Amino acid sequence: MLISADSPGDLWVDELPASLKQKAPRATRNPDNLHWYFASPGTERGVDLTLSGSAGLSNEEVDALLSEDPDAIIGSGGGSKPVPRLLDLWNDDTVVDILYPTAGLALLQLEDQALGEACYSICNDWLADFCATDPVRLLGHALVPAWDIGVGVAELRRAHDLGLRGGLIWTSPPIGDSFIDRRYDPLWAAASEMHMPMAIRTLAGQRESRDIANFDSSVESSYYFTFRTHDEMQRSVSEMIVAGVFERFPELKMVGAEGGINYAAVMEQRLDSGYGGFWGKLGHGLTMKPSEYFRRNVLLTYINDPIGLNNLSFTGADHFMWSGDYPHGASTWPNSRASVASECAAAGIDDATLEKLTVTNAAEAYRIDVAEVQAPSPAIVDQLSANG
Repeated sequence: MLISADSPGDLWVDELPASLKQKAPRATRNPDNLHWYFASPGTERGVDLTLSGSAGLSNEEVDALLSEDPDAIIGSGGGSKPVPRLLDLWNDDTVVDILYPTAGLALLQLEDQALGEACYSICNDWLADFCATDPVRLLGHALVPAWDIGVGVAELRRAHDLGLRGGLIWTSPPIGDSFIDRRYDPLWAAASEMHMPMAIRTLAGQRESRDIANFDSSVESSYYFTFRTHDEMQRSVSEMIVAGVFERFPELKMVGAEGGINYAAVMEQRLDSGYGGFWGKLGHGLTMKPSEYFRRNVLLTYINDPIGLNNLSFTGADHFMWSGDYPHGASTWPNSRASVASECAAAGIDDATLEKLTVTNAAEAYRIDVAEVQAPSPAIVDQLSANG
């Protein structure tokens, strides 16, 4: 049995008010590779929607299918339809799926506040409707605007009332803003009160994430992009720790999604070294070492990460969560159990630790009743019976 702590849902924005229609992000097809991309205004590339639904296929296989038939259906449909998703995941031994909006990554890069807030609201309505098919097994993270924190808090509360289980905020604020600023405190307070984990995710920020527009245009832009987007998340997590966010809100859970866990040991060392060497002597208001907040309040997701798993002797395993990433092309589906078992065996991980990484940590963070979800979703019982 597995719980996937990071999987995407598709989004097509077509319900914006008339005043924003011309600015609407939209899906367009690249005539060269025949992939569909969801792009924000002024963004050249955007999120690759074709590869967002290609679990089980290599990129080469996707391109071959499109070459033979430009209108070929890629994937099983689990990115846009909840029942096929639940069926695919059950057959892959994944009993709960924590979802992030795929196209929402581009939306979190928007500079236009009015457009962004409208798009986030539409996305959250769509995701809540998707998860309503089985709110016990499909747990969605709502997009949370942060230009005006009052608006963000209201949207998080609305998302909670719709049944969504967490929030997703920009990975990094615009230049001139940072998570050190206490203006974010009402949002952290609301998330803590409602027991909704907040998240930041690669490719969803207001700074380095925007460089995706230049990805594939040159060697320099492509190689540097792979470093900068991961640095973006690490910087934001560090800002929250150093700013005392988790001192003031000890119940808050912050998820660093799709950034892996291989950097955790070095990040802990750097934070504690700096704290012990110089800035710890200043007025910081912390009562624990930075690494202790990191382990208590920050959860990191990974898909495959042999380096991170081999570093568990340094970091422990209590704040890491495995992710199947279905239905993306990077997904371990449809062989997740074998993938997880093989990787953990290679790292010498025992069964109790494996259970933490793949079930327990996520279950505790999202208050999942593990006994309840061991049965198949009521939404797919008929299909399973028909299939024998």
